Amino acid sequence: MGLIFKIPAFIIYFVAGLWGFFICLGIVIDHLGFIGGAIAFLLAPFTLVFAPSYEALANSNWFPFILVYGGGIGASILYGIGSFIDKD
Repeated sequence: MGLIFKIPAFIIYFVAGLWGFFICLGIVIDHLGFIGGAIAFLLAPFTLVFAPSYEALANSNWFPFILVYGGGIGASILYGIGSFIDKD
């Protein structure tokens, strides 16, 4: 029964993660050029952590921050609900 919550959680993780990663790569490429984008691609976890925060604070564009962190938090809540239901 918990799969009702876990499957959407995995879909949200996947979609928000990929979409957020491509937006973060775009941010890095806009500010640092192609070489910076190539380095950001190789250091993907750091890109997902720092690029949305930079964009939110420097340019007042909160969408990448909300997408990456909000998607992760929302999916984690759904997965936790599904795990709680399956525990019984």
